[in-house]
Amino acid sequence: MKLNKIITLLLTFLLIQSCSKDDLAELNVDPNTSPSALPNQLLTAGMGYFGIALDGYMNEDNAILAQYWAGGPGVNIIDLERYAVEPGDYNTEWRYSYEQALTDLKFAIDNGNGAQAVAAEILSIAIFQYLVDLYGDIPYSEALQGANGILTPSYDNDEDIYPLLLERLDNALAKIGTEDVLGSEDIIYGGDLGQWEKFANSLKLRMLMRQSTVKDVSVAVQNLISEGNFITTAADIAKIPFNGGTGNLNPQYARREQGVGQFYVASNTIVTVMDMLGDPRLDVIFDPAVNTGTVVGMIQGNVNDLITPSKDDFSFPSGVAYGTNNDVLLLTHWEVAFLLAEAEAKFGTANKAKAMYDQAISDHFSYIGAGSASAYLSTDASYPTTGDLQTQLSAIGVQKWISMNGLQETEGWIESRRFDLPNARIFTNGIFVTPTRTVLGAGIFPSIRLYPQNEIDYNPNTPARSLTDKVFWDN
Repeated sequence: MKLNKIITLLLTFLLIQSCSKDDLAELNVDPNTSPSALPNQLLTAGMGYFGIALDGYMNEDNAILAQYWAGGPGVNIIDLERYAVEPGDYNTEWRYSYEQALTDLKFAIDNGNGAQAVAAEILSIAIFQYLVDLYGDIPYSEALQGANGILTPSYDNDEDIYPLLLERLDNALAKIGTEDVLGSEDIIYGGDLGQWEKFANSLKLRMLMRQSTVKDVSVAVQNLISEGNFITTAADIAKIPFNGGTGNLNPQYARREQGVGQFYVASNTIVTVMDMLGDPRLDVIFDPAVNTGTVVGMIQGNVNDLITPSKDDFSFPSGVAYGTNNDVLLLTHWEVAFLLAEAEAKFGTANKAKAMYDQAISDHFSYIGAGSASAYLSTDASYPTTGDLQTQLSAIGVQKWISMNGLQETEGWIESRRFDLPNARIFTNGIFVTPTRTVLGAGIFPSIRLYPQNEIDYNPNTPARSLTDKVFWDN
């Protein structure tokens, strides 16, 4: 059942990519209005559509913004890495998130059994959190209310949305343990509500730590950590699976290979940092350049300034980061360990910062097949136990950014913004490189998404937006 549903979803995805505007109009039928739509089917559909939105669109763009990838030889498509973006660039990820994933999940919440509703609710909260972290103010309180005649929803203040999401998360957690059955329609955890509980607690920790830059959440964080029950192993990872079979390709891979193939190469930014740290994961996440046998990166936005560049001169993402059967990761055990390390550094919780920091890096090494992290953790990558809080947070931020490369690129870009501290601009005044001929100017980097053109055209409530605006938790 799981495989058949994913195949159906991705076949639809691949078909949509090749359709004309007229075809799209015919295909864009809301499944919630179908008399044959069932909650279990739409729960699966909502999960699959968000996998497409996150990995096919959000992660790809954020791999550029986080300076993991750069445009490579052979394709002159580098507007994004020079920040020459247009509102229309975000139409598809917004549509898949709101019109498909959240709409389908709302149907499951409203019409499914208790277990289906809980799973749909937790994933919906995660999607709204992603949208806040990428866009700031978004439609929330009036979103998904088309049946009630609200076709142009207002935009809620992003800082106000987070507490509402956390309240919903607590309510969802309180409902776990019902006798309702969640089965194979749950392609994330296979019907295991205990795993959904770990996901919800880990999501709550993520959101509280985001809030920690602007409000005191120490008591809430300490209470949550004292209860435990987080994602702590590879088996716990919240992920949307893709097995690489026909119609079941990883969305990012499917999108690239539908066109000209993979034309992004390693960014010189991530290569430089990992080289400096002697990080063995570099050779696992990227393939060696053919002409040198070593990992070679491209300076951000520089491909058109090179004379006859060859693909063989640069490194492409390895199968770890780009492949037919890569799962779409929503929340991982190494991310949770980094959050616990940050919480210990800030609030002195029961967990030890160095132990959690080491655990996070070790978990990531293990997941990607990079071997033991023990030697690496005894070098310049070691946790600065004698440093001040700012130094410790910067160390956590850099290692977290490295560990999201190729697997959770959206989290990598989000956290590079949050850990770019006012008195330690480690990313925007240190790690990140101003792209060649950037439209923003030297040392200026995007800190938010533009609102989609479709929103601007059809929703008069859409606010004005600049690429240098900030989400509420941004420093």
